[in-house]
Amino acid sequence: MNYDVAIDGPSGSGKTSIGRAVAARLSVPFIDSGLLYRATTALYVEAFPSDVECDATRLVALLEGDIRYDIATGTVSYRGGVIRMGLHDPGVDRLVSPVSAVPEVRRTVNRELMRIAQDQDVVMAGRDIGTTVLPEAFLKVFITADRAVRARRRVAQLAADGVSTSFEDVLANIGLRDTIDSSREDSPLRCTDEYLVVDNSVDGSWAVVDTILAEYRRRRSHAV
Repeated sequence: MNYDVAIDGPSGSGKTSIGRAVAARLSVPFIDSGLLYRATTALYVEAFPSDVECDATRLVALLEGDIRYDIATGTVSYRGGVIRMGLHDPGVDRLVSPVSAVPEVRRTVNRELMRIAQDQDVVMAGRDIGTTVLPEAFLKVFITADRAVRARRRVAQLAADGVSTSFEDVLANIGLRDTIDSSREDSPLRCTDEYLVVDNSVDGSWAVVDTILAEYRRRRSHAV
């Protein structure tokens, strides 16, 4: 029996930091599906820097190259070379949701995520992990957080990466991403009755991590 943990939630809810902490406590790999989507978007932005909208035909042509996720380094490679463009570049932020909504992109990314999880227990974070990628996950967690809190976190993250932007712009971008992610036809962001729902609006994620671990251990103690 596999003991995968699937963590889903909207942009900026803290899935990555929480997932990484849970994985460290369980001594299993942490997989951030968002890296694959952002890397794919970065490829598109580098190839077509003047595009202000996603051209699905151009994007699908890029997918003919081999996209791989390296667990050991946490990097994504394309045709054998590591993708170097900043994955939180404003151009990537602007297009990551439209790119992620393209069915061919989701199939490509999900195929790689399933390959990684095939032979080992993992903690995996994203938007459709528990519903599509790992539907039989041992524990499914949905992380929520107030939208303004999420925007402040993203502004701080961008500042740490040397990118200056306004709170208003980031808040608007997050609202747009929420709409796209929850309304797309292919694997939308959704929370079902199977999920443990945890609010991460308060800064500091240790209580959330402890809640997830407590539920995981409770289920393991009852697992046959």
